[in-house]
Amino acid sequence: MKRKKIIWVIIVLAIAGAVTTLFSIENEGRDEVMNTTVYTEALEPRIGYLELQVSDLAKSLSFYQEFIGFSLLEREGNTAKLTTDGATPQLVLTEEEAFVPRPNRTTGLYHYAVLVPTRQDLALWFRHAVQEGYPLQGASDHQYSEAIYLADPDGNGIEVYADRDPNQWERDGRGGYIGGTAPLDLQNLLAEIKEKEWSGLPSGTRIGHMHLQVTSIAESEKFYIDALGFDILAKDTHMLFVSKDAYHHHIGMNTWEGQGLPQPPEHALGLKQFTIHFTEEEFLHATSQLDQLGYVYRENNQQIEVTDPSGNKLRIVAKK
Repeated sequence: MKRKKIIWVIIVLAIAGAVTTLFSIENEGRDEVMNTTVYTEALEPRIGYLELQVSDLAKSLSFYQEFIGFSLLEREGNTAKLTTDGATPQLVLTEEEAFVPRPNRTTGLYHYAVLVPTRQDLALWFRHAVQEGYPLQGASDHQYSEAIYLADPDGNGIEVYADRDPNQWERDGRGGYIGGTAPLDLQNLLAEIKEKEWSGLPSGTRIGHMHLQVTSIAESEKFYIDALGFDILAKDTHMLFVSKDAYHHHIGMNTWEGQGLPQPPEHALGLKQFTIHFTEEEFLHATSQLDQLGYVYRENNQQIEVTDPSGNKLRIVAKK
């Protein structure tokens, strides 16, 4: 019975993947000379943890522990911290009594991405997800990574993915990478499992990237590139991917639902804040550029709290 369920899900996700090929990344109108260094998996994570406002903490904890595979690190009152290594918070959930649903067509979280260490880890998670019967939204081969998509009980988008070997990432001739959205070969993925069993997200899992809905690509480029010093890895009229260390993207942004989207209400469900790790040199450069370009921010104890032009809140941490 479980095998039939997996086969049926593979068919459904293959159809979804075929539809999403219409949204392949195209690097239109880009003439920047971008970073040409080579990414290595040994580099420290750039995205630290993210904070989500949820409607029902108990329900969210059940979902994130039993289905996604995080472990509880700490719980105090209406806030819980989740981890995969038993020490580092990666996801912080806060239940707010005065929450409101996030309206459609507003800025904020498109999805956040959970990066598992190996392709086998992705295969194990996928089989577990199918066996649990939770609805999945798609499965895609992005050339540099393989990804499975879903949403949490509050509708927050999640990507669970594994990177291919960076030596296999195809360059576009201008320092970025050739990406796309092709159907993921799920049968081939499941062949990675062999005799292993799923036992939660493994240590070494990290938040790989954030993907945001923004109000303007031009305003986002000014903030993330000119002020914070990220590099452009892919860009077109409705999408911008930026990163450090020549990664395929640490932050993705899009205006696929329209230009000039309004911000959600203050107490809306969804993304509250996410953290980024900078070197001390990058941190000093960011403070200088934020000042020069007129952005308002707060600096305290080697941390910057700043809001991007679309209302997304960031905490930038200087790492020694």
